[in-house]
Amino acid sequence: MESELLRLNGILWSVFRMAERSWLLRPQVAENALTHIQNTVLRLEEVEIPLLEDTVPAYDSLLLTFGSKDINLQKILQSIKESNDNTRRNFKSHEIKICYDLGLDWNEVENKTNLSKEEIISIHTSTQYSIAMFGFLPGFMFLEGLDQRIWVPRKDNPRTKVDSGSVGIGGEQTGIYSLESPGGWQIIGRTPDQFFDINNKTPTNFTAGDIITFRKISSKEFESLEKNNG
Repeated sequence: MESELLRLNGILWSVFRMAERSWLLRPQVAENALTHIQNTVLRLEEVEIPLLEDTVPAYDSLLLTFGSKDINLQKILQSIKESNDNTRRNFKSHEIKICYDLGLDWNEVENKTNLSKEEIISIHTSTQYSIAMFGFLPGFMFLEGLDQRIWVPRKDNPRTKVDSGSVGIGGEQTGIYSLESPGGWQIIGRTPDQFFDINNKTPTNFTAGDIITFRKISSKEFESLEKNNG
């Protein structure tokens, strides 16, 4: 796949045409790639690029989809003022309630980390996470920032059904199952919160770059909140 270079928001990006109306951009930086990507998405939203229909950020790339195939990407992005600011912008913060008593894989997680359930919960709730990207299924949040002490590989044999709201660890990431689905992450709890509704104009209230913290709740509180959300 041939690529070209493009300067956008103060840095160089390699550009690959993925489809008639879509281009994949990868930042040519040695570090802070995710921050550059998230800040560039915000910048694109601020300047309202003509014909830009969708932006899909990931860990190390940004997919842009336009309303026409007949565009000059270099020219259409020239309206963006260059910036060398790669600090994190002000994203929304969300506190998500988790009932860790509903975790399914505590034995495996404890054995692989050599930590107790209480120690793992303390580490998991004392960390501030950032939504790196959405993927796997609609609204599934991949969160970066997981403490290395509780990195755990995915399950050797994935489950055929994981309940919506399940919170898991998969390698060096933690994430939340927005919908019921198969899955291979180590499940350590469940939240009564809802994260994706196709019937809403905006199916999710979360955005890549948003800050996530977790708060431990009891089984009784989970049942009450789940009933209210239903």
